[in-house]
Amino acid sequence: MTIRTVGIDFHQGQHRVRCLDEQAQPCDSFSFQTTSEGLATLENHIFKDGSDPVIVFEPAGIPWLIVAAYLSSCHPDCHLLKAKMQKVAALRRYLKGPVKSDRIDALTLAKMPFIDPEQMEEVYLPSAEIHTLQRLTRQRKRLLSDISARKVRIEAIFDGYLPGVRKTFSSLWSSQARAFLRARLNPFEVVRGGEKALAAFLRKASPRDRLSDIEIQRIFKACEVVAKVCKEAKRATTINEAFFKDLQDEIAREMRLMEAEEKEAESVESRISEIYNKLHPSNNLCTIPGVGEHTAPIFLATIGDPARFRNQSAFANWTGVVPRSRQSSNMEAKGLRMTKAGPSIMRMALFQSGDIGRRWDPQLAAVYYRQMVFHGKNHKQSAQGIQIRDSGTKPSDPVCADP
Repeated sequence: MTIRTVGIDFHQGQHRVRCLDEQAQPCDSFSFQTTSEGLATLENHIFKDGSDPVIVFEPAGIPWLIVAAYLSSCHPDCHLLKAKMQKVAALRRYLKGPVKSDRIDALTLAKMPFIDPEQMEEVYLPSAEIHTLQRLTRQRKRLLSDISARKVRIEAIFDGYLPGVRKTFSSLWSSQARAFLRARLNPFEVVRGGEKALAAFLRKASPRDRLSDIEIQRIFKACEVVAKVCKEAKRATTINEAFFKDLQDEIAREMRLMEAEEKEAESVESRISEIYNKLHPSNNLCTIPGVGEHTAPIFLATIGDPARFRNQSAFANWTGVVPRSRQSSNMEAKGLRMTKAGPSIMRMALFQSGDIGRRWDPQLAAVYYRQMVFHGKNHKQSAQGIQIRDSGTKPSDPVCADP
């Protein structure tokens, strides 16, 4: 019996497979692992009797990648299709109701080519360098997010326990402010040492960028105010000098972790630039208004081969920044939310490039102005209008492509 479709439900251990024949009836069911023996088992089952089935799976997580690369390498003519999670979940609910299992998921995936063949997409396998760039840009995003979260936490603690001191620094993350956070967070100790000792400490932290006497005086006066308030509240035994010593250790630990993450982020940024310059030496992506050295590698890594998109409409739909559609008879809903079908990092890069581009490009500024003034949109909604316009610029356009 010829196998028509194969559905694979990937997991960290055993992967579940269901096979359907030409009449969409189950004809085989088995499991395999990502080993030489397991992949041989997969081949023996799905390619037996000269079958050339359509293989469907959800490209979620990591386990699918090695299997897809193996099948694409050993069987170049096989059809690897990906299914959208939302549609697979909807079909599973329709077929089996609230019941869910690995076998049902694999069966649902195998039925997708019979149910919705027009919306099935070929699996895209990027080159090793593009795949590395994808992972590095996502890692950079996570590192920057962690750094921002630590900064917010440190600022909240600084403002909460030493009110008014943070405002005396021109920048909380200057060399002097970082040195203060690491070693001078105890206001009692600062006051005992005196203003001259504080001035010597801060100037030693950054000899090139010296603070003025007025700035140092403001910092010392703010510490005096905090120490006075804490001294008057000492009867409560909640906040005293011993507490500030432990608080100093906590903040110093947060600072060490944050600075370690900043060093790693710089290392990742350097590697991203190296790969990006190798893959896209012309750097034409940065000629698009709003696209810079941070967002250009994201676009290159996420899109990969622009030829896999049929047209600009397909590319815009893939990014997920186009609005949803809801139409019935003569009625059509307006102002619906974005589909958000594409990678989240792609939408973030489009939003950032659009928000920056509108400040320099008259055409993008006109789009933003119309959305704000004539359509009553807020900033975020207006920026989304620029996202939709930017998503219409396919990377295979002359401005984006390498010669």
